[in-house]
Amino acid sequence: MKHKPAKLPSCSNCGFRFGEADSYCPRCGQKNHETKVPLKHLLEEFVESTFHLDTKILKTLRYLIFFPGRLSREYNEGKRARFVSPLRLYIFISFLFFLLLNIYTPKNANTAEGIRDGKRAAINFSVAGIYAQELAGLTEAQKDALLAERRIKPTVINTFLISQLYKMANGGMGEFVHGFIKNTSTMMFVLMPGFALIIFLFFRKRTKYFIESLVLSLHFHGFTFLLMSVFILLGLVKTILFVLLTPLVMLAYLFLALRHYYGQGAPVILFKTAAIGAFYIVQFLVLFLGTMLVSVAVL
Repeated sequence: MKHKPAKLPSCSNCGFRFGEADSYCPRCGQKNHETKVPLKHLLEEFVESTFHLDTKILKTLRYLIFFPGRLSREYNEGKRARFVSPLRLYIFISFLFFLLLNIYTPKNANTAEGIRDGKRAAINFSVAGIYAQELAGLTEAQKDALLAERRIKPTVINTFLISQLYKMANGGMGEFVHGFIKNTSTMMFVLMPGFALIIFLFFRKRTKYFIESLVLSLHFHGFTFLLMSVFILLGLVKTILFVLLTPLVMLAYLFLALRHYYGQGAPVILFKTAAIGAFYIVQFLVLFLGTMLVSVAVL
C-alpha cells in the first residue's frame, strides 16, 4: 500500500496556514505533506515524479500498441487526463530499452580476447583494410610494423582512425560501446524533432502546429523502442527476423498512424509513408554515422 504522509497545519516553506482542503500552498505552491518521511517514501516519490507510474500507463500503452495514431490524436485534441504525456512516455520506454541494451551487450567486448574471438566479438571494425582483431594484443611497435607491411598511407585521417581502432582492440571496446549507447540516446532527441519536421512538411495543409507532428514522432519512437525491447527479450536481435521485421513493422505502424490521424485515402498515405520513410532513413544514417564518429573520437 502506498504511503501517504500526513498534512501539515501550515506551510513549512512560507508559513501560510492551510485549510482542510489545501493539498498545495496557495501562496508558494509547495505540496502540503509531512517532510520528515522514511527513505522508502522518498524513493517512491522519486519514481512517481520521474515516470508517473500509475494506472494511466496501462491505458496509454494499450492505445500506443493497438491503436496507431489514436493516442496522438486524442492528446492533440486535449483529451490528456487519461494518458501519460508523450515525452514522459518516451523517456520511460527509452530508459527500459537502453537498460536492456546495456545488459544485452557482451561483457567481454572491452578485452583483447573478446576482439580476437570472432564468435564472441560484438563489433569488429576495420580501417584501411586493418581489422580490430588483427590489432588485439599487439604492441605499438608491432602495430606500426603491420601498417608498414600493408603499405597503409600515414595520412592524418588514417593515423587517427587506426590509433582509435588500436585503443578499442586493446581494452577500449567496452568504453566505446558504452559511449556509443549513451550518445545514441542523445542522438534520438535530435532525430525525433527532425522526423516530426518531415511529417509536418508532408501534411502542412492538414497540420496547424508543429507540436502535433512532434507528438506523433514521440509516440512512433516510443512504439519502436518498445518493439525492439521485445526483440531483445526474445533473443531475436542477432537473427534475420530482427533485420526483416523491424523496418516492416515500423513502416506498417507509421502507415496506420498517419492514416488514422490525418484521415486521407490509403493510396495517398501509402505514398507519403514511403517518402517519409526514405527521408527518415537518410536522416537516421547521417546522425548514426555522426554518433559513431563522435564515440570513436572521444576514446
